[in-house]
Amino acid sequence: MSGRLEATFKQLRDKREKALIAYLMAGDPGLAETEQLVVALEQAGADVIELGVPFSDPIADGPVIQQAAERALKNGTSLRKILDSVKSLRQRTEIPIVLMLYYNSIHVMGCEEFCKAAGAAGVDGLIVPDMPPDEAGPLKGPADAAGLPLIFLLAPTSTPSRRKLVARESHGFVYYVSLTGITGSKLSNVGDVQ
Repeated sequence: MSGRLEATFKQLRDKREKALIAYLMAGDPGLAETEQLVVALEQAGADVIELGVPFSDPIADGPVIQQAAERALKNGTSLRKILDSVKSLRQRTEIPIVLMLYYNSIHVMGCEEFCKAAGAAGVDGLIVPDMPPDEAGPLKGPADAAGLPLIFLLAPTSTPSRRKLVARESHGFVYYVSLTGITGSKLSNVGDVQ
């Protein structure tokens, strides 16, 4: 696990506190503003930043995130520019930064090249919503070598065996999807979370 991510969750556990993980779409409205927002969120009490990587066909995302991704792409935001932005942020902040991105973005760059670049930039983990743990083989080795925890999704509809698999294969934390369907499509019901 990333040192920053592990240290953050250890401190929270020791204080018996929950993590506040703030989401931003990188590059919306621009990468300079994204960097300012990361620092501001840390100062406001966020524990971890989930930085969305814009993609042209975000199948799991609702209209708000789709529109943010469209704006970011129109602004020229790319995966390499986001990694440069994270590297720049590392001069100002130690808040853990986890990238949320679709596998296609990684595949285009190449798993090994991407993981090396992300690790060198100071990324602390990866959430790849379209890559379940039983299909993560091509990414697992390079991610492990770069010290990048893979964080898998657990859905309300997950079977007990699936829950065990996700818990075993996720590092850093497990991403619980609190609703079925696309993001932002309805209010979540977390009453059944144990």
